[in-house]
Amino acid sequence: MVRTEGSLPAVVDLGDGPLPVVSLAEHWVVEVGWWRTPPARWERRSYWRILLEDGRCADVYWDGGRQLWRLARLWG
Repeated sequence: MVRTEGSLPAVVDLGDGPLPVVSLAEHWVVEVGWWRTPPARWERRSYWRILLEDGRCADVYWDGGRQLWRLARLWG
């Protein structure tokens, strides 16, 4: 679904073919479960808001625990 250049999203395939990322608009990190003892369900996700070549905008994130990229939101 997401191909990277380094650790940045560069190409996204939403099921209708690969689309280049033309702009990285925003980046943020979400950490949940850190307060649990033991932190068995602690999760850290690195989100990117990206603009795709076809004009759509998407939020994708790297799920470090599962070692994969996921689509969080798509609009446009």
